[in-house]
Parts: sequence; C-alpha cells; structure tokens
Amino acid sequence: MKVLVSMAAALSVAATPAVSAPARAGTAGPGKVAAGKVCADCVKATMQRLVAPDMKGRACGTTEENAAARYLADRLKAYRAKGAAPGGGFLQAVRFRTPTYAAPPSLAVGGLTLTQGREIVALDPGEAAAGPLALVGLAAPEAAAGKIAVYDAPYDPKAVAAFVRAGAAAVVVPAPDRILRAWDQLAARAPGGVEIVGAESVGVGQPPSPRQVVIFARPETLAQLRGLEGRPARFAAPRGQPVLETSYNVLGVIPGTAPDADRQAVLLSAHYDHVGVRNGVVYPGANDDASGTAAVLEFARLLGARKAPKRTVHFALFGCEEAGGHGAKVFLAHPPTPLADLVANLEFEMIGVPDPADRTRLMLTGWERTNLGPALRDHGASIGPDRYPEENFFQRSDNYELAKKGVVAQTISAWPVPPTYHQPTDDLDHVDLTFMAEVIQSLAEPVKWLLNSDFRPEWTPGGKP
Repeated sequence: MKVLVSMAAALSVAATPAVSAPARAGTAGPGKVAAGKVCADCVKATMQRLVAPDMKGRACGTTEENAAARYLADRLKAYRAKGAAPGGGFLQAVRFRTPTYAAPPSLAVGGLTLTQGREIVALDPGEAAAGPLALVGLAAPEAAAGKIAVYDAPYDPKAVAAFVRAGAAAVVVPAPDRILRAWDQLAARAPGGVEIVGAESVGVGQPPSPRQVVIFARPETLAQLRGLEGRPARFAAPRGQPVLETSYNVLGVIPGTAPDADRQAVLLSAHYDHVGVRNGVVYPGANDDASGTAAVLEFARLLGARKAPKRTVHFALFGCEEAGGHGAKVFLAHPPTPLADLVANLEFEMIGVPDPADRTRLMLTGWERTNLGPALRDHGASIGPDRYPEENFFQRSDNYELAKKGVVAQTISAWPVPPTYHQPTDDLDHVDLTFMAEVIQSLAEPVKWLLNSDFRPEWTPGGKP
C-alpha cells in the first residue's frame, strides 16, 4: 500500500524453498482439500515464496520483482487460468523511465548542511531554491515570500500550502509520524516525473517549480534551524540521467459461460511488489502485499477447480504499486478487456494481520461509496466499513485508478495500520496465516455468488470519485 503524503536481469525464478506440497483442489482426505475449501498450504506456499530471502523485498523494476512475476504467472497457469496479457501470455510489460538525483538533495544554511535521508526528506522537489531563512510559525503566509520558511509549528498541510502559494522559496516543516515511520523509503524515492512508456506518465514535461519545495525535517533538525534565522539558505536537488526499467503485470482470466460473460466481467487484483532493500535491510512485504497476492491466487485456484462461472473473471497482479502505481496505469492504458465491461474490481491489500478492534472481520475501503460491500456481507462475507476513513485508504491502492475511470473498484483489507507497515518486520512471523485462510474462506462463496448472479454493483449518489 502506498504511503500517502499530502504533496504524492535475470527473469528466471529461483528455486522455491521447501514447503508443504499444496493440496489438490476438488478432493478430500489427508493432505487434500475439499472442493470449495481454501487450501491453507497453498496460501502459505505463496507467502513463503514471495518473502523468501532471494526475493529481497520485490522492489519495483528489480530482478527480484521480475522473478516474482514469473512465479505468479506459473501459479495462475497451474490453476487453469488462461493468459490475458498481449499475445495470450501472462506477463504484461510495464516499462518506465525513472529520473535520478545527481547528488542527494540538501539544504545548506549557516555552515550547516542537511542531507536527504539523514536530517531531511524532500518529496518531488524542484532542483533549487534560495533565500534567507525565516521562522514563520503561525505568521501570515505573506511573511514567507521569497524566503526559506521554517514552519515552526505542528505540521498542518493547509497552512504549508498557504505559504507555498504566498511565494515561499521553500518550506521546512516538522515531519509528522507517518513520514518518520517511512523515512528511509521516502528518502530513497526518485524525483517526480516518471515516464511510463505507452501509458499515462506522472509530471513528464512539467517539473515542479523551484519555488514549490516542501522539506520534512526531523525534530532535532528543526531545533538546529531555530538559531539560524536570517542566514542565507540554499536548497539543491540536482538531476541525473533517467534510468529505463521494466516491471510486469501478471494477468490471467477464466472465461465465463454466459453469452455476455465478457461484458459483465469481474476483476480480482492485488499488487505483488514491495519496497525492497533500504540501507542494506530487506523489507519482506509479507502483509503488504504478499497477503493480497496469495488471496488472489487462491481465488484463481478455487475458481479453476470448479465449473466456469457465468461471468468472466480476470486476475491482475500489479507491479510497481509502491512506486506510484505504474502497473495499474499500464493496465488502464492497455486493459485485457474494455473497462466498460468490468462490473466490479476487488483489490486485496494487507489481509495478513487482524485488526485488534475486530479480529474476525475485513474492511472494504469506500464502503459508503457503492452497494457492493453490503451485498457481499449479505451473502456471508466477513466484511464491514472502513474503520480508518481519515487515512484515505480508498485512494491509496490500485483500485483507485480504476475507480476514477468509473469501475466500481474497492480494496479489501484487514488492519491497514499495523506496526509492521513498511518495516523490516513485515515478515511471515508477523502475519496470521490461520486468519488469512479464514477470511479468504468467508469470501469464497460471496465471490462465487457475484460471478454467477445478475447483480451489478453501483455507485451511491456522490460516491464516484
């Protein structure tokens, strides 16, 4: 799941570590699973493979992320899905050019140099900004015009935006907890302006103005700056040459049996990438989002073992969600089926850790926006409203790109704010595989109902983004 801030190769699969042999679908007995029942061993096997040490956190565009895509494609094929990518394969290439920094962004003032990743983090900044340092706190926005303004007050994005609009050369703000928790990942981000080949690109040709720089600073750094008011200050974020990289979406399909099956299709999706390695430490990404990926694969196994549903069901495992949703953007530009023919999209994100407030139920982001959640609940799904509306989770996963195109697209999650979020501790020891199997099972029949019914989810008045 993407961090939300108020501003934005060997492709072969390494040997799979030893795990319990996945049970065969459709049979009962020791080591086997009855038809329609979740295969806990299959879910575990997927989780173990994706978080294995050689996967190195599956960062966007890396050899390891590519290897994960090949593994997932093999699983979909084994579960009797057909390839839905161009040419009938399972892999949809996602090529993108990533800008780079020629040197880490830095802020120099009064003999003090603050560097990206140590004392500060600047997100998608312009290349340069300069002016006298000014403590503005709760001052009128006009006091920051032409200055490097230090907002010496609790972080308030609306107030900071007002200083930017008033002409501040840059605004230094205290980093809120959500920035501090993801400090290393945010510091390692490339500058904005990713060019996604053949799809919507973010900011290409429109680099941020040098007068629109927001710099998050650690608390102790703010204390240092207080004694430097009036000194000349200069921010620099020089750009290097862009790097061409490749990720993959993994796409599968089980064709429906109804005459109009393809015109009322359902999409089940997740993202399989994570944030990779930071400062030599692997971030495994077990909950985020190997768990959602394992759920989609398990639905593919369940559906592939049965008579085909009336509606066509598509499976999409997106690459590069954590880097800005590159995979979802390519999917939108080159969908395997017209978007108008998708009646619903269920994205599965972070279902591996139960919420202490409700250890038996999942949540659906944007619950009040559509009638899909209540319908699934009425058919047995252990699901309910989003318990964290202030976090804007509806907008923070790949469902949102589809929702903006009109598809009823929502994300199913468990506890979206665990202490392991974007941490090295997001590993198998910190997910609950028993819980995962139970909640996937609770959705098995409701998903089957959705695929075999005439129900068409709709946006509620004012719910469509």
